[in-house]
Amino acid sequence: MSGEKVRATPFHARAASANRDNAWSARNGVTLSSFYDDAGDEALAARSRVAIADISWRWRAMIEGPRAGEFLSRLLTRDPMKLDPGSALKALWLGDRGGVRGAGAVARFGRESFQLISAAPDPEWIAAAASSFALVPRDISQTEGGLAIVGPYARATLAATGLDVELEPLTFRKLFWRGLDVTLSRWGEHGGYEIWCKPDDGVVVWDRLIRAGLPFGIAPAGLAAMDLLDIEAGIARPGRDYAPAREAFAKAPTPLALGLETLIDDEHKSFNGRDVWLAARTTETRRLAGLEFDGDTPAPFTPLLHDGKAVGHTLTSAFSPALRRAVALAQVDTAAAQPGTVLSLTLPSSMDVPESRKDTARVVSLPFLPAPGQIAP
Repeated sequence: MSGEKVRATPFHARAASANRDNAWSARNGVTLSSFYDDAGDEALAARSRVAIADISWRWRAMIEGPRAGEFLSRLLTRDPMKLDPGSALKALWLGDRGGVRGAGAVARFGRESFQLISAAPDPEWIAAAASSFALVPRDISQTEGGLAIVGPYARATLAATGLDVELEPLTFRKLFWRGLDVTLSRWGEHGGYEIWCKPDDGVVVWDRLIRAGLPFGIAPAGLAAMDLLDIEAGIARPGRDYAPAREAFAKAPTPLALGLETLIDDEHKSFNGRDVWLAARTTETRRLAGLEFDGDTPAPFTPLLHDGKAVGHTLTSAFSPALRRAVALAQVDTAAAQPGTVLSLTLPSSMDVPESRKDTARVVSLPFLPAPGQIAP
């Protein structure tokens, strides 16, 4: 055992009060509510009303210095040197043999100041690479807390608190908010906002958002609901869906197999692992696909067959209350990844149905559902 302690977030007191079933999970060494009442209802709230979710578990690092832009340009699959201060982009970083080590956003705070935000920490490898550019990344994951505000009334909720919500996606702004220094950003994948604050201000921020959101039916959303939104958006996450390429000679997973090639700029010529990635594009046989089941039983990490031949496996799977059926992300052979293809699988046994049983699933295009649009306040 590592002996590493699980830490609470700045919003833990309010989360604990709302967590009726005392249901907790840990992610990146942070304790978070698995759900508050019902994960399906929380996901629907994020689609039809507004929900807040604790995202303090995201790993964040500041990379600052005269060669910060040069280093990140070499690290990432898109060039952050093209960013203006106050804007961000999504990108990958690859291992030396082309496997996906990480994915996330990079935001430009100044001429020589950038922030890297990711669902999975990779501090040692990035620090070692940065040292060649005379840089020392600074982990700021514990210096601020973050809440995602998601749903069609996210904008209206924030406006009701007095915040300036005029932000385009992939931009951010530092604000002085009624006595608090906060950062408002739009780095997420679900069409909403994020607010970042000092640890001591966490309870105040939570309370302000809840009060402002009451007329819009605001609800707290736990990890299970946010994972469901990820699945519906077609987003594979490290640790949950795949193991990042952290071994020295790891060639997998490839960007193509994870549906992440859109995070690579073909015109960006200098990023680490580019030559191997170009070669892998012609040899990779798997694609990320969506699967819809006729029933409501999820089938995570289950082998898939087509005409009796193994053609891949599911990743995360869950029942989608918005679609009223079980869905799954899957890695499937290219020939079987066309929308409409019917695949067979064996559903896992359960207490209610102790025998395993055969079922079918249809391949569908991703995302399953678009991100909720914003309703103007």
